[in-house]
Amino acid sequence: MSNYNSFKKTALLSAVTASLMVGGTSAVYAHGESIRGGGSGSINAVGAAILEDTVVGLRWDARRYETFTDQQLIDFRADGEDVHMHSSEDAYFLTLGFPVSEDMDVSLMLQYNNFKGFKDNGDQNASDCFASNPAVKGSLSSAECISSTAESPGVGDLLVTGRYRFFNDGDSQWASVFGVILPTGKITNRTDVNKGTGESEIIGTHNQPGSGAITFQGGVAFSGHLTEKIAIDADVIYRFGTQGAKQFRSGNSWQFDVATSFAHHSSIVPVIELNGIFFDQDIENDEIKKNSGGDVIYLSPGINYHINDKQGIYANVSFPVYQELTGISNDEKYRWSMGWSTAL
Repeated sequence: MSNYNSFKKTALLSAVTASLMVGGTSAVYAHGESIRGGGSGSINAVGAAILEDTVVGLRWDARRYETFTDQQLIDFRADGEDVHMHSSEDAYFLTLGFPVSEDMDVSLMLQYNNFKGFKDNGDQNASDCFASNPAVKGSLSSAECISSTAESPGVGDLLVTGRYRFFNDGDSQWASVFGVILPTGKITNRTDVNKGTGESEIIGTHNQPGSGAITFQGGVAFSGHLTEKIAIDADVIYRFGTQGAKQFRSGNSWQFDVATSFAHHSSIVPVIELNGIFFDQDIENDEIKKNSGGDVIYLSPGINYHINDKQGIYANVSFPVYQELTGISNDEKYRWSMGWSTAL
């Protein structure tokens, strides 16, 4: 089987899905990510192998974070630091991908997000409470002032992404990646009632299922071979967005993914990926959020299992091997992804 025919077969079995966020994202970046999958054997890397048939897919991305104690949040507040966190994030994706021409395909991706264990020491209710019950380092006397939310679930933003293959010599393929993320997600979730003020308020945009913003993305993707049995998929993508809900603008970001798949002609394909994201600080009310932004690189081993010529399932886990977040931010511990796709 030629390398090009291998691409044609395995591309139909790849996950044409997204994680939001990123492959790699940081502990403070939310609202989904660029498209994931679609290459010859990768799980997260986009790749340049264009779909030949319509493909539907389901994917679950789960992220787990280090968290701050109430005492730490109070101590941060005593130092004048506005800090928020969440303990976990789950994103579920429904994707439809289809060819437009021999060298172009498009994917539509709807996501459902749920943040859990959200706490904030700097929203309006927390600030009002701390004004009458000031934060004191080493004391939990003002713990009731911390705003908390058990869950923040809802439909997320809609991602529309296209790939146009501009080079193909049978062994290597290159494609441009372009798209837009539309503000279809929920942005009205409220905090639980603050014990200090007896009130609730709209959760900060960073922990809403949607963003309220229009985000654009563009980049380039590659698919090729190191040997007959070892395939490579890769991408570099830049994302920039407009101002979203509550005068919040997520920082612009670069991301990259490099995936190596082994024995990709087989039904079981081991995959190892390197994923990274480098993102600017967020802006809220025209002020830079100093406890935001940073750089994260992940090592992501996984498995692609080809059930038959049309269906495939996959799973991987990602560990941050480099994580340098700006200011006070809760580190990501690990994440995992699993999904299913089928050609129609």
